[in-house]
Amino acid sequence: ILFFSYVLVLSLSTVSGLSSNSIITPPKISPATQLPNLFYNWKSNQRIRYQVCGPEDGKPVLLVHGLFVNSDHWRKTIRFLGDEGYRAYAIDLWGCGYSSKPPRDSAEAQSVNGEN
Repeated sequence: ILFFSYVLVLSLSTVSGLSSNSIITPPKISPATQLPNLFYNWKSNQRIRYQVCGPEDGKPVLLVHGLFVNSDHWRKTIRFLGDEGYRAYAIDLWGCGYSSKPPRDSAEAQSVNGEN
């Protein structure tokens, strides 16, 4: 069974001095979860960051963050599910957190946006 969780956060946060295409090198270990920052190479070399916790044979659970946050939002939940025997995955959606953030009008973004 695959569970999907979605949380909508209605608060905006901005980081001054960073544009949408700024490259940020993530730490090897997330300071929030103490789990490794892992990456899935998606279409056109886009990187999707994810974290995983729990036994490899556990039932998979996918944690999807809401707007303007990232997979660290699930820092307590991912550990709890892992401790309960689930294989919990928390992802940074494309354009969020440490996942790729190409400029929206770029050829790179247009090639993977699903409308082409």
